[in-house]
Amino acid sequence: MQIRKAQESLDAAELCYEHKLYNSTASRAYYAMFQAAVVALELAGVLPDADMWSHKGLQSKFAFELVHRRKIYPRELTAMLSEGLNMRNSADYSDGSVSERMAGKSLRWAHEFVGQVQKVSEG
Repeated sequence: MQIRKAQESLDAAELCYEHKLYNSTASRAYYAMFQAAVVALELAGVLPDADMWSHKGLQSKFAFELVHRRKIYPRELTAMLSEGLNMRNSADYSDGSVSERMAGKSLRWAHEFVGQVQKVSEG
């Protein structure tokens, strides 16, 4: 996977936020982080156990391999990815809605996460 896919999801999250679509903002922001994490793992030579990454499997490998073991990324990204999934699940599957404040938070996390992976991939 290429980082441009994560950037496209991040751009979609921005558009959703501008149009006050806060559930969709949280969902797209999480997927931007998920896609960036796939890129980060692939760059480090870490491949999924099966053909695709599960959400929990990806989070676990990212945290263990790239944050704790190799220390490529800061610990905060692990929390952002985990909380982003929780917010995405809420946005997509619960009766409630993501607030403007929480959508903005998820968007900030996604910018940070994708930016960190871009920085490592370029340099």
